[in-house]
Amino acid sequence: MENISAEASREYIETEIFGTSALDLSDRQLSKVPEAVTDLKDLAKLKLDRNNLTELPRSINKLKNLKWLYLEENQLTYLPDSIGDLKELWMLTVSKNQLSAVPTCVQHLKKLEVLYLDGNHLTDLPEEFGDLKELRELSVSNNQLSAVPTCVQQLNKLRKLFLAGNHLTDLPEWIGDLKELRVLTLTNNLLSAIPTSVKHLKKLEMLFLHGNQLTDFPEWIIGDLKGLPLLDVSDNPFTVDGMRKLLKVKDKKKGKVYIPVYFTGGYNLRYFWLL
Repeated sequence: MENISAEASREYIETEIFGTSALDLSDRQLSKVPEAVTDLKDLAKLKLDRNNLTELPRSINKLKNLKWLYLEENQLTYLPDSIGDLKELWMLTVSKNQLSAVPTCVQHLKKLEVLYLDGNHLTDLPEEFGDLKELRELSVSNNQLSAVPTCVQQLNKLRKLFLAGNHLTDLPEWIGDLKELRVLTLTNNLLSAIPTSVKHLKKLEMLFLHGNQLTDFPEWIIGDLKGLPLLDVSDNPFTVDGMRKLLKVKDKKKGKVYIPVYFTGGYNLRYFWLL
């Protein structure tokens, strides 16, 4: 498969309904990207998920029209600087690889709206990421972050931010500046409190706080985020007073907000409906 010719590559190309050419080489046990792939100048979507790739060719930058690049579940330890030349890129997924850092050249992907970096070994993101002004969706879940990267503060168009499964002990006050956020996932961290600035996220629809170290229930979350339809504060070590506040809110709140409580060891759900 690694010696695939340009002609053979084109046999794998599928034309989407909306006319975009796509090449799916997922699940093919590739240890490197076939050279012929980067000769497909009109390629808009390239899927290389679930292979054995340890690197990308520098010639990836020849795919000037590429909009979607899928690299999930490989063995990539770095991304080449040439990836910054993919000026048309809209979506980049590099989940479940071996990245310990992301090159600053990603800042040149000015049209990037979706970036998935979850399941790597990242301890931070470069400040240059703040230049990704069109970014709507960012996932850095299941990495080794001990703090929310400061570059995130500049991403004022973010709608979804996934930070689950890291080592976060607190949230910065500036998190409340991300006014467009609809989804904020903080599951399985070490948070003992939530800054009151979160109350400024008026468009927030989902807030996941499952599996942290919260002992007190912040009533203002419900009081100030009136449009919040889903709040998950399950699997936290609430004090008796914290649980009392939770139940108090349950009695007072009117609307379709609910708080799921997960039973340990399974996926059965019990809901506190706040009606």
